[in-house]
Amino acid sequence: MPIKDVAASDVKDLAFLINPISGGGIGREVYRHLPEILDSFGVERSAWCAELTEADELAEQTDRLLASAKRVVAVGGDGTIGFVLSRLRFRKRKDVEIGLIPLGTGNDLGRSLGVFHVYDHNGLLACVQRLLKAPAVRFDLWKVNDEMTLASYISLGMDAAILHDFDQARKQGKLPTGAFFNKLYYVKAFCTRMVYRMPGDATLQIWRRGLRTELSLKNARCCLIANIDSYAAGARPFPEGRNNDRRLEVMVIHRLRHYLLMVTVSRFWPRAMRWFRRWLPLYQAEKLEIILTGDEFGQLDGEDITGIISTGRKLWVEPAGQARLLDLRSSVFSLF
Repeated sequence: MPIKDVAASDVKDLAFLINPISGGGIGREVYRHLPEILDSFGVERSAWCAELTEADELAEQTDRLLASAKRVVAVGGDGTIGFVLSRLRFRKRKDVEIGLIPLGTGNDLGRSLGVFHVYDHNGLLACVQRLLKAPAVRFDLWKVNDEMTLASYISLGMDAAILHDFDQARKQGKLPTGAFFNKLYYVKAFCTRMVYRMPGDATLQIWRRGLRTELSLKNARCCLIANIDSYAAGARPFPEGRNNDRRLEVMVIHRLRHYLLMVTVSRFWPRAMRWFRRWLPLYQAEKLEIILTGDEFGQLDGEDITGIISTGRKLWVEPAGQARLLDLRSSVFSLF
């Protein structure tokens, strides 16, 4: 159903779209505390609104908020913010400023924008306060086969297999509630999948400055294609990467020890990645194509897309314009 334009007098300054189950149910607590927090900052009740996500009507709900607010804050994990950005692209609402409060397990987009640091160290009240004042910066969006939107990263291989196992366990109700149990299951899944290699003869074709480079993904542990500088809950394999340069960072990893070095060392010493380039060469792409065999595991912005890629043979990734995201990385916000 098309969303009608809202009269200027009815447009809210701020809207929150909250995933109630994110963070083991913390989303509901955020929803409950928002009125008190915003009252304390002098924000009038008529200037903002908040809604809990409704799974059966999520697209319509998101579109309505994007059409009726100047700023929309997604409260949840990478999947929640990814969905909001996807609807933003489809509805062509790129004048709306998008923020996030990170409640997920990985929170890589929140880490990349400095929001996770504020929320984790100072709590919800400080995070909301900073978001009210934060500047909006240009942020690249990418379309995947026209149907999906890439904001953070795509990965194929071992880490995507781990996410697939986690996603299946969650849908089957096998996971206790809470972020701690989520992380514990990830460790268990890693121990199970650590021998995994990509099957078949998948290939990756990269275009940069009119030149095409082809990489084989046969027997690779992981293929990582990133728009941001955070991965796997805080590793930084691309510390010099930028999310507004219309380029993706690409890395293909064939050895388990190289993968483990990347996700551990780069977490504490990002500049060390320059010394790993002899084993982990870095590529940049202005667009790319992944030719699959149909048996690979895949994830997109923290969401399992294994079922989607199993029915196709190609993933085509190209620019889809830019969004405006609220950024807390400036020195003013890092003081708190």
